[in-house]
Amino acid sequence: MKNEILTKIKEIKIFLFDLEGVLLNDNITPDKLFNLLSAKVKEFDKYGLKFGIITAREEDDLINKLKLIENCNVVSSSLDKVSSADNFLTTNSIDYKNVFYIGDDLLDIPLLKKCRLTSAPTNGRREVKRIVNFVVKSKNPEDMLNEILSLIKKSNETV
Repeated sequence: MKNEILTKIKEIKIFLFDLEGVLLNDNITPDKLFNLLSAKVKEFDKYGLKFGIITAREEDDLINKLKLIENCNVVSSSLDKVSSADNFLTTNSIDYKNVFYIGDDLLDIPLLKKCRLTSAPTNGRREVKRIVNFVVKSKNPEDMLNEILSLIKKSNETV
């Protein structure tokens, strides 16, 4: 299973994250999330990878602040995440076979079904965890991002 994930991860050009329940949960405050993403997005960028957030959350102070992070693409106010992803991916000339997405709730399932590599946090809905390629070991956003970055690093080390 892990080799399959490492093989798929090599094809990924953008890593997309749900906000509520994945990056933003009881384990992190909005300010800490901003600081964490400000640092972690740079790590994705070092590998030549895009980073993005697709969320149903309406535009507010947090969304506007996240949009200030360099190379952090934020698509908000999106109950239909597939349509929003379609528009974003078309604009950036990226195909779903090059997309990683991590979501935790029923609203994420349609987008999860379209992406090449998918994941859910340990606290995700059972229905979501059943359809993803793997479940990250933590629900803590920093640990989750570190686990994904570790997979990226390992995939780059394998030939």
